[in-house]
Amino acid sequence: MHESPTGAPAPASIEPAGNRICFGAHELRLDTRQLLSAGQAVSLGTRSFDLLVALIERRGRVVSKRELMSLVWPSTVVEEANLRVCMSAVRKILGPDVIATIPGRGYQFTARVANATAHNAQEVEPGPAPASALQLLGREALFAQLHAAFEEARLLTLIGPAGAGKTSLARELQAGGMHRNGVPRPIYWVELAALADGELLAASIAQACGVTLGDDGGHRDLTAALRSSHALVILDNAEHLVDAVATVAHALLDACSHLRLLVTSQVRLKLSGEVALQVPALEVASAGTPFEEALKTPAQALFMRHCWQAGRSLVADQQTLDLVADICSRLDGLPLAIEYAAAAVPVLGLRGVASSLESRRLSLSANRRDAPQRHRNLRTALSWSVSLLSPLEQLVFRRLGVFAGSCSAELFDAVVNLEGADPWSLMEALSELIDRSLVVAPGDLSPRYRLLETSRSFAMEQLQERNEMTDLRARHALAVERMFTRARAAALAGHIAVDEAIDSMQPDIDNARAALQWALARDDDMALSLSASLAFVLRRAGGDPEARRHLLLTEPLAERCPEAALRSGWLREAIYHWTMTDLSRASRWINVAELGYRELGDEAGLMETLALRAFVLNRAQGDELLINALLDEILRLDGPQFPAQLRVFCAAAVMYCSLRLGRTQDFAWAAGLAGRCSAGDTFGHASLVCALMGTYLTQGQAAQAVELGETLYAQLSQSRFKRAIYWAPISLVRAYLAADRLDCALALASDCFKEDACSDTLHAWVDALAYLACLAGQHECGARMIGYGDAHYQATGGHRLTAQMYFREKAIALAREQMGQAHYAQAHEAGGWWADLDMQRAGLQVIATPRTGADCAATGVSE
Repeated sequence: MHESPTGAPAPASIEPAGNRICFGAHELRLDTRQLLSAGQAVSLGTRSFDLLVALIERRGRVVSKRELMSLVWPSTVVEEANLRVCMSAVRKILGPDVIATIPGRGYQFTARVANATAHNAQEVEPGPAPASALQLLGREALFAQLHAAFEEARLLTLIGPAGAGKTSLARELQAGGMHRNGVPRPIYWVELAALADGELLAASIAQACGVTLGDDGGHRDLTAALRSSHALVILDNAEHLVDAVATVAHALLDACSHLRLLVTSQVRLKLSGEVALQVPALEVASAGTPFEEALKTPAQALFMRHCWQAGRSLVADQQTLDLVADICSRLDGLPLAIEYAAAAVPVLGLRGVASSLESRRLSLSANRRDAPQRHRNLRTALSWSVSLLSPLEQLVFRRLGVFAGSCSAELFDAVVNLEGADPWSLMEALSELIDRSLVVAPGDLSPRYRLLETSRSFAMEQLQERNEMTDLRARHALAVERMFTRARAAALAGHIAVDEAIDSMQPDIDNARAALQWALARDDDMALSLSASLAFVLRRAGGDPEARRHLLLTEPLAERCPEAALRSGWLREAIYHWTMTDLSRASRWINVAELGYRELGDEAGLMETLALRAFVLNRAQGDELLINALLDEILRLDGPQFPAQLRVFCAAAVMYCSLRLGRTQDFAWAAGLAGRCSAGDTFGHASLVCALMGTYLTQGQAAQAVELGETLYAQLSQSRFKRAIYWAPISLVRAYLAADRLDCALALASDCFKEDACSDTLHAWVDALAYLACLAGQHECGARMIGYGDAHYQATGGHRLTAQMYFREKAIALAREQMGQAHYAQAHEAGGWWADLDMQRAGLQVIATPRTGADCAATGVSE
């Protein structure tokens, strides 16, 4: 057993096969345990070096994590995290494409290796044929599926959009070879892209296969020549000759019982016995994914590889990988588009590429002279695909470009069918676009249709060139506004459940944003209606900051025409929002709304507005006589004729006010309504329950508050609205602390904060964690957290809810008492400069701090 430079024994199973191993620009010197990159020695830890050697010696096969851990740490029990750290260190030096991650199986060294002596070098074969496919990042499972399919089928078609990598996958199959009973099967490649005449197809196949046709030169001669052949014939880029290819393929498979055919095309041949394999886009890790993990994701790894090949290696850090994630997402994970974008990095830089995609500049190219003519740039590739469509299919394709994201069948017909054509002919055209991989249609029960982002940019260019954009944008905005208004009105009237309305509207939020942008410059009424509907959805989907932006943007329109603001629902949604963020602004618009509803005789609108007025006055510690009068009128108006969600909201507002005014009978009414609250309004139900919990806590009934909170949290844990109603578990933490159940409070805070720490709801837990920090004696940390939270809300214009304000006030009181005002102010100011990462680390430290029950009692938390 040899010793490492540090004196640690190297694994016994790793014996050097030679003095040096060379791969790419790297050289591994086994005798001196050195790694050289471009001739320069680089630092690699002992275990990372052993890991690299183990993988190289087992190249050609997948090495499991368990096996690697036993090789690199032969006498030590270690966690899998140790392996990930070493793997990350190796990849930082070698780049992302030398070691492939095989999901669920392990790792494989994929670079070509040459063993070198002092005098010469001899290339070593890479191993079994299928291993070559690992050069295509993220295609391991698909490549294995391709091989398995040929065990049963004789005709296999790889389908996918332009640039998905169909040809590359076929090339890898050709390079790796196929075998029949251990004997290599001949493989012939037939390039069809340049072939314009289907009559010449048989001759092209014959030429590629090295056979001679008779005077007829048709497929009968071809089938006769290949009758006894065991070859695999690859027909690449068949979409423009699909009818001719289907005819010849059928004849060959019928007459040549041993022949296999592999076809790459944007559309399947639709022959019996054909197995169609979809070549999907590469997986893209979202921004915020830890960069070590993102670096292993196929799309990002491919982008980094192409940058390295283009002479601009990128630093693999979090900021870089987040920007790469944004670029790859905009390119829908298409390998060809990723290659083109990476090729532009040496000229534009990473941020320049992102900006060019933002402005829809599609002229990026790979700058490769060996690229097929149709793939020289993105526009050429898409133009090739669209040119194969019929006139009606081309019309549907470019009109789909007006949708931001996807659309439903209902919205598709309302927008695309300008001429009032037969809907079935449009659906047939849409079906052909799906078959040709130009349109994606996820979902089975209610499919939605969308163009890939690169295709959408091309379609919008086509609309502009034909002067169709203006009319289509107007039709799109009108259709979206009508759909949103209809769903919102039905929910508010109680005709459908609120949750059902939100579910129907959420998939088209991007379309509504685009429609609002169009309407702002052209149609005030439509802009008010769309902003109201967006606020209605976003408030329940965790999008308060965006809702605020839309309302502020359209507020001047409401001031010019208050009647339109009332009619469109803008007033209602604006008042709802500003009751929590801007009491003076809310009061001003409440006056407008109350007057309007009284003039119209709209009792439902009036009751809701009175409840909002009472809520605002109570928050501002306003006139008790006026609040009493408002509650009396609300109770007079209330009745079963009103929608359940309206009654639930009014009950919550009454509950907030009744205890302060000593109106215990009103509290009982509201609590009873909470128990009878109908399903279908998760947001409203949660609001009422949390209000009831707060009231119980004020009365010292912590056990009742905990019972309500636990039931609500269990329901929300399975709900799609969980993230939007982030304040419910915070209320439950407060209830646990009031009930002297510190362990439960910590466990809940830990689970929720770990889930939210890297999301846009990080700020939600700041106040509760600040208080928990103070309970553990970490008063300076608590003060810094409050400073971070205050800075966040000031910067975003957001607001704290009741439970958050409770924790903030308690944390401030404890911190000031222990630290003194001057020291507290310094810590608070320092926290205002914290980055999100600082808050994440501090929060995780707080919830990991051991506590005892005495901590809770000593600070009077149950008061």
